[in-house]
Parts: sequence; C-alpha cells; structure tokens
Amino acid sequence: MIPKVTYGARVRGLLEYLWGPGKAEEHVNPHLVAGYDDVVLLAPQQREHDGGWSLEQLAARLDAPQIAAGERGVKQYVWQCSLSLPAQEGQLDDDTWGRIAGRFVAGMGFTGGAERAGCRWVAVRHGLSAKGNDHVHLVVTLATEDGAPAWLRQDKRRSQQVADLIEDEFGLGKWTPGRAGATRRPELTRPEVDRARRGEQAPDRELLRRQVRAALAGADNEAEWVARMKGAGLLVAARTAAKDRDQVVGYAVALRPSGAGEPRWYAGRSLDGDLSLTQIRKRWPDTERPSAGQWKAADSAESRLRGEDRMAVWRSSAIALEAISARLASVAPGSPQWPTVARASAELLARVAAAAEPSGQGPVTRAANSLARAAAPPRRAPASPASTVAAELGRVADALLVAGHARDGGEAAVLLAVVVQAARLVVALAELRAAEQQAHAAGAAAAAAAHLMPLLRGGVPQVEQGQPASETGRAEPATPARGVRVDPVVEREAQR
Repeated sequence: MIPKVTYGARVRGLLEYLWGPGKAEEHVNPHLVAGYDDVVLLAPQQREHDGGWSLEQLAARLDAPQIAAGERGVKQYVWQCSLSLPAQEGQLDDDTWGRIAGRFVAGMGFTGGAERAGCRWVAVRHGLSAKGNDHVHLVVTLATEDGAPAWLRQDKRRSQQVADLIEDEFGLGKWTPGRAGATRRPELTRPEVDRARRGEQAPDRELLRRQVRAALAGADNEAEWVARMKGAGLLVAARTAAKDRDQVVGYAVALRPSGAGEPRWYAGRSLDGDLSLTQIRKRWPDTERPSAGQWKAADSAESRLRGEDRMAVWRSSAIALEAISARLASVAPGSPQWPTVARASAELLARVAAAAEPSGQGPVTRAANSLARAAAPPRRAPASPASTVAAELGRVADALLVAGHARDGGEAAVLLAVVVQAARLVVALAELRAAEQQAHAAGAAAAAAAHLMPLLRGGVPQVEQGQPASETGRAEPATPARGVRVDPVVEREAQR
C-alpha cells in the first residue's frame, strides 16, 4: 500500500476535485466509505437537475473545528492522503476500504483519545487511478473537535509505518522495497502519464530506465556501460564537477526526439535510485573512472549477425538460463552473494525485455520493472561481492546484446524460448527473496512473476519483431509471434 500525503487550505476545493471528473475522467461513482460520523449522515446528495453534487454541508462540517480554532489554527489545515494499491493487488470492496481508512486515521492519531479530542475526517472512493490502481482518499482537517490546532510531526514517515502495519493486518502484498530502506524510484509525473497516453506509448522515463539498466547487464566497466547506452540509441551527457571540468560526477540521458523536437533529459537518479552514478560506480570500485572526454568519445558499433547466428545465440542463451535457474538454489538465504545475483538478474531481464519488447510495453517489460525494485539495494550499501552466478547472467546478457531483436516470426519463436527461461528465473528469484523474509522485496519479486503469468498461461505469447528502434529512439510497430506453445513444465513452475 502506497500512502501519498499532500496539504491544502480549502476543504471545499478538494471535495469538488474528489467528486469531480478527475484529470483523466477517472473519477467514477465518488462516494464515502468511512468518516468521523455515520457516512449516511455525511454523504453529499446528488442534484437531479444537473447531476452535480451538493458539497456545502459536508465542507461546512469538516471546516467547523478549524473555524473554532480561529487564529490558532494551522494555515495548511487540510491534510489529504491517498492510499493506493498496485494494480496487481486487484480491488477491495467498500467495507474493506472503510475499515482500512478507520485503522489508518487511528494509527496516525487523528481520532484522538482519552486526553485529546479527535479530528474530523472522511474517506472518499471513486474509480481506479489513471495507472489502474484501486485507492481511497482520506481528507482530515487539522483541528480537533474542541477547536485546538492539530500540529503534525514527521507525518509522512508515520504514514509509511502505519501503511506497513495495515498491509500485515489485512493480508495485503508488500510491493514497495523503498519502504524497507532500499533506493527509491521517483514516480511518474502527471504530464508524463498524459503524454504517454496521448502517444499510446510507454513514458520516456520508463523507456530510459529499462535501456540504462539493460546497458549495465554484463558491462565490465563504466566506459563500456556508456558505450552500450549510446549503442542503444540514447543521448548521453556527462555532468562535470564545478572545479574540474574533466571529472564526471553525474549523467543524464534522453531519447532521440522526432523531427525538430527538443530531447527530454533525465538525470540517472531521476530514473531510479540505484541508477545514480554514485550507486552504479559501486559495482566497479577498482576500475579507473573515465574522464568527461572519454564519456563523449565512447561509442559502440552495432553487431550484424545473420538470422541463423542470432537464433543460435538465443538457443544457447535459453539453455544457459535454464541451468542458472537451477543453480540459484545454491545461493542460500542471507548469502552475501544475494545482492549481486539479484541485481544481475534484474539487468538480465531488462535486456530480455529490450530484445522481446522494444516498444517498452508488454508483460516482460512490466516484470523487469518490478524485478528491479526487488533487487533495489539499500541506500548506503557497500559494493557487493563477486558471484559466479551473476557472472554467468552477465555473459548471457552480453550474448543477447549482440543478437539484438527478432526480424521475423521464425526468429520471434526462437527468442520466445529465452523469454520462457527468463520467466523461470523470475519465479526462482521470487521464492528465494521470500525465503530471506524480506517482505517488500519478496512482494516486488512476486509482482514480477505475476506479470509473466498471462504470457505463460496464454499459449500464444507475443514477441515483437522489427528493427530495434527508429531515429526517435522508439521501437517500430511490432507483430506478435503466432503458433508458439509454452512449455507446460514452465507454466506449472510459474504458478507455484
């Protein structure tokens, strides 16, 4: 469960938004599921003549304690928190959301106690978010029933802690490794989501995140990683130190714009916490760091394999992945090798997604995004020790980089074998993460496996064909491979 806290100074304005159409027309059937009083008494009435809602009375009820507080009141007195479930969690009913809302406001201390009056609050539910998440909005006025201001301290941190407890109490999945101290992934902004929806394509930030991570798969040093990003068609810019223009201290990447458009640049840390240059450099602690000039000069020649050679690479890669999945059992829970293996697995899946779904849309891509969160390292983690399993995954990723993308249906069918074996690897990792009793990371790994379930069960998975990308950095239109059956052993294993 993901809490997101915001503040405001107009109850009526917030209610009008919550009972309005929403920014993407996603607000369907807005209604109360819980509140400080009986929801039947609090619920606003819908007007017959225009279909709108009469929100005056509810706004007045919520505002009353703040008015009583007068000049003592908190200026930003409207506390709003959305509690959101990832799409893979599914949807809850109104009764469950009502109980969750009541538990949450009590855990935050808004309901008061023997020595302190409580605040007024309501929980509003409407349709799924633009990203497909079931959620509820909590609206609290920061003044108690007796007119005293309610001052908050570290309420955002507290909201995370209460959400963790609610996940346990209600049997919800733990999908957010960042809450367990791992590096965080910045959320997409509303303009990014709207732009992607208009263009019917994945957001730039998600495409770049996958490409940068895929470029890391199997790279032996920083210069090689930079060359691979450029080889994938990305624009790459180094950020240098103020006092030494040849010392690289950060980087940014962008997709090539179409026509005369300007590129949209993203710093590495804005893609994902573990893709900042500081975190990336931890994997090569003993190698020389390239200068700004070397970053600029880095280049990667595209490999030109014949069709039969590409298919031979994919066949051998599928066999190698099957053997590696079996070897994962030898990595015991708590082993110091685990962070290295998890990271290499996430990067390998990013490479598989780049090969199978160059458009950045599809179950393998979604699984790669989730698995990256399962492998997210602690923010202050030292360099991970070497691992033979991780090294083998890196070699497979190298081979997939050379092979590139499927050009026709026959090649797509062979590449599918790699996708299926990658799915096996994801299932094995999810089980290993669960055995480590790291709930949030295990939840993210399980989410990665869940994304692959429709692909494995359907019997006709899709592997995109065509050139890797156009001049804009976007994939060309894809055609699904047909008539390919999934190994039933893989399917049974994935369903465990």
